[in-house]
Order: sequence, then structure tokens, then C-alpha cells
Amino acid sequence: MNSPELRVLRGRLRALRDPVVRTGRLWLTLPDRRRVPELVQLFGDPTIARWTLHIPFPYRATDATAWLRRAADGRRLGTHLNLQIVRRQDRRLIGGIGLHHLDAAHARAELGYWVGRPFRRQGYAAEAAHALCEFAWRRLRLHRIEARVFPGNVASAHLLRSVGFRREGRLRQSIAKDGRFVDELVFAKLAGPRAGRRRRPGPARTVR
Repeated sequence: MNSPELRVLRGRLRALRDPVVRTGRLWLTLPDRRRVPELVQLFGDPTIARWTLHIPFPYRATDATAWLRRAADGRRLGTHLNLQIVRRQDRRLIGGIGLHHLDAAHARAELGYWVGRPFRRQGYAAEAAHALCEFAWRRLRLHRIEARVFPGNVASAHLLRSVGFRREGRLRQSIAKDGRFVDELVFAKLAGPRAGRRRRPGPARTVR
């Protein structure tokens, strides 16, 4: 359905320029095909595929090329915003983050993220997640952001709580992964005067 809300959201997504968001240490940028070799190298870590749904292992250049096409289509259609996390000090690709299943009519989306093994435990994922949520409130006018975590992914659950998400429940056997049905833990964060005020990981501001 091509609703007025969807048309507005599409316009906002298509108007984005790099860096989409910047923080004290990071740039969140639109996907860049020149970074395919870096992407493939970081996805050589099997733990990323273990804790995510759509990232295969082993990961090849053809997978990255297909993802670039899907990312461009999602932004054009107003259904997804995929961004790469780039460290400002050396301009290295360190991970990815995005808003998926964007629903303009209900002003909500689902947050997804990953960080390469060499860059973990340094607060980068929390900094990026906090900044993207602020961007979603201010620029995309979203009201609710969800995140889903596989049970056992303690680090991801801790990250979400640190940037103001609350656990809302458990979806039993809601996803088919690696040939079996698995549960998901649902977290969510709402826009509002108190959104994101607790334990902010660092300064963040949007470019536009």
C-alpha cells in the first residue's frame, strides 16, 4: 500500500547522504561496494552467522554483492535502512547496523547490528545503536524500535539494555534456523522525553 506515510518515509531515505550519522568515534554510512573485501574478511568469523538470521557462513563476495542489491532496494522501497559502521580514526569498516521491516503507518522498525571480532568489547556497537535510535526518532519520526535476540546471546541482550531497550517477552520457536525452530527474545525502545537517557554510551549527533 502506497500510503502518504510511506511516501514521506521513502523520500527521507532517498535523501540521505554520507555519513548518515556520526558519533564521537564512528560514521554510520550507506553501503559501499568498494568495501566488499573488508566485509568478506570480517564475516570470516562464524560467530556472526551463529547469532544472526540472514548472514551465511562461509561468506563470499557474491553474498556481499547480493546484500548490496537488497540494501539498495530496501532503501528505495522504504522497507530497510542498512548502514556500515566505520571507525573515524582510521576509516576502517568495523561492523554493520540497520533498521529493518520499517513500518511507516505505525512508525516502527526492527534494529539489527553486528561488529567484527577485532572491534568488540570497545563500546562501538552500543555507540552505533544509540546514535541510530536517535536518528530514527528525529529524522525518520519513528515511535517504536524492536530488537530480537536469540537466547544465549548474553552480550547482545546486555547491549540493548545499556542503550535503553526493555525486554518484553519470548517468542517460542518463532524462527527456523539451521534446520530447527528456535526462540527469540523481544526487546523494544520507545521514543519520548526519556528515551535513551539512561547510561548513554557516548556523544552522538546526526549530520542532518
